[in-house]
Amino acid sequence: MRANPSLRRRLTWYVVVTLLTLTTLSGIAIYRGTSSEVEEVIDASLLQTARILDGFVSRASLESSRSQMEQALQRSEHSSEYEKKLFLAVLDIDGSVLLHSSHAPQLPVSGVVTGFSSFEYQGRKWFIYALPSGRDDLLIVVGEGSGVRAEITEKIGGGLLIPLILLLPPLLWLLWHIVGVALKPLQAVTDQVRQLDLLRLQAIDVDGVPREISPLVDALNQMISDLDAAYLRERRFVSDASHELRNPLASLLINVDNAIEESQHSEAIDSLQDMKLSIKRLSHLVSQLLVLSHLEKAGAPHAVETVDLARLCAGAVASLQPRAAAKSITLEFVPSATDCSLPGEISLLESLLTNLVDNALLHGHPGSRVEVQCRREHGQICLSVDDSGPGLDAEQRARAMGRFYRTGDTNSLGAGLGLSIVDNIARSHCGQVELSESKLGGLCVTVRFDLA
Repeated sequence: MRANPSLRRRLTWYVVVTLLTLTTLSGIAIYRGTSSEVEEVIDASLLQTARILDGFVSRASLESSRSQMEQALQRSEHSSEYEKKLFLAVLDIDGSVLLHSSHAPQLPVSGVVTGFSSFEYQGRKWFIYALPSGRDDLLIVVGEGSGVRAEITEKIGGGLLIPLILLLPPLLWLLWHIVGVALKPLQAVTDQVRQLDLLRLQAIDVDGVPREISPLVDALNQMISDLDAAYLRERRFVSDASHELRNPLASLLINVDNAIEESQHSEAIDSLQDMKLSIKRLSHLVSQLLVLSHLEKAGAPHAVETVDLARLCAGAVASLQPRAAAKSITLEFVPSATDCSLPGEISLLESLLTNLVDNALLHGHPGSRVEVQCRREHGQICLSVDDSGPGLDAEQRARAMGRFYRTGDTNSLGAGLGLSIVDNIARSHCGQVELSESKLGGLCVTVRFDLA
């Protein structure tokens, strides 16, 4: 079965994709904007440098101070790495070089045009600006290699982008937790729904619920209200019908017994015996429905006290010995050396025991055996009822906890509600009912009461 997608993960993923997209677009915009600004700044720098040189360089200054100028243009040990990527030169009107930097590239043979231009030299592209001198027929040329612009752009752009990239992991971690906090009200609603019990339906608390999920909570509350009303009507109907049927069935059973005593015909007696069995079964069903109805009304135990379950088992076994003897069934209780006390309502636990043992006796055959045991293990009180009867296969055990489920034994008085009553009482005492194959060969019903 495919797992449902996580809303928290989906929201985080959407925001992450949005952030990455915005970061990428921002990086492109920053790179292009930085590149354009660098182009303008360097072009302005070349233009300004050429104008400054034009103010100092002339034919007279070249003739009088050439050696000093050439020495000044030599690279020193304190020079910058960028210096070899920048150069200047002074050309005569015929294109001959009068003065140049030591690392200046060879200028184009075709000559240098006035203004901004570029040329290739030894695989590198050079950008230059040529300014005609205003006093002599000289041409002032300043230039820089193409790598200068790229490096400056990368360093400026990287300086802006790298912190943003480094901030992404902690930002994503923070985002994950922020989304989690934002979804806490939804988790709170989920927890309330999980804690709902059919016996104690309560409306979901709407305090602090975000506006986006308020319609969902309102719909759930309406559904809970309708379900509670329907379930209450069902319980009332079962309880009222059971009460109304008890007296007529008891009267009918008395009349059938009287008819059996007065009848002289064997066929009539057989029919009356079948009718008596059916009335008994119906009376048992009505009694079980009443018990189940009272359990569902009561919900959790009210008169909680410390109950010795082992002692309760011994009493239940003793009280049902006459029924077991009437069917030639061996009924015994295996005492436990451990303390089997637990908090609970003694009347409900007695009903649980009676139904378990009674269920084993109803389906047992003459000569079979029923064993009741109570013990403490792994922080739990375990009550088990084993029998050597016909038992249930795996499919029947899976369906046996449902109401009105009966096996094919038509002679049994069972109404199919015994295990359902046991399950209700067990759950009200923090217990769990398990059905398995018995060591005696039949069915083993184990009730585990959690003491934690």
